[in-house]
Amino acid sequence: MSKKSQVLEDIIAFLKEKLGRRFEDIVLEDVRVGLLYAGVKLSTGHGGVAYTFMEEAVAYTRARCIERRTFFSGMKLSEASRLALSWDLIEASVGVAALNAASQIVFDEQPEKYEFSKVDVVDMIGENEYVVMIGYFAPLVPRILQKTKKLVVIERKPAPGDVEILPDFASERILPDADFVIISGSTLVNKTIDRILELSTSARERVLLGPTASVVPEPLFKRGVTAVMGVRIKDANKMLRIVSEGGGTRWLLAECAEKFAILKGRS
Repeated sequence: MSKKSQVLEDIIAFLKEKLGRRFEDIVLEDVRVGLLYAGVKLSTGHGGVAYTFMEEAVAYTRARCIERRTFFSGMKLSEASRLALSWDLIEASVGVAALNAASQIVFDEQPEKYEFSKVDVVDMIGENEYVVMIGYFAPLVPRILQKTKKLVVIERKPAPGDVEILPDFASERILPDADFVIISGSTLVNKTIDRILELSTSARERVLLGPTASVVPEPLFKRGVTAVMGVRIKDANKMLRIVSEGGGTRWLLAECAEKFAILKGRS
């Protein structure tokens, strides 16, 4: 049996403990799989999103001739959470979106425990630090280059740009030397997060970033992540519509979501 993600297993276990019996009772009320994000609305009204690797997901489905005969909608949270471990990336996106939605319940019920910061990830970068970005966050690049010229982007499909962009297999050589690592939340979906954390233990900061990173931080902090920066969905119904119509991060933030940051040991 192929090895799954221990990071995801830890997140699932944490949420199961925090939600107790409700982990079995809560269901996925509505699910959408869009071109950029999968969106989940729980029976509690809470919503979450996760990035969809649409090209890879379609290729996998074609190669395996997968025909799903079970609707995601109506699935129990306990069952849906296990989808995050699937190698079918559509299932995995729905599973991570469900974990993000469930995390919002914990945030709402324990507001005194979570200090939501407005800190910007670029402000955390020190002058001349060696920054490695896992996933291409294009709006951040020019701002980071104003603080340090030592920036490398690791991207599954590198393309020419105004910064050095290397293929994902370069992580093995690049990450051990990084001072500051920005990690896309999409690494939860494709389960590369475990290896990225193993390779980047020397980094001063390891930040999980993006709408897909909207998850309870404690399991990640235990594995060396120093900040979790995601979004909180304020209107799950509007989120579902945006996801269905192929909307991305900017549309979500403009209409139904707001950014948050939780810093390890700095609340």
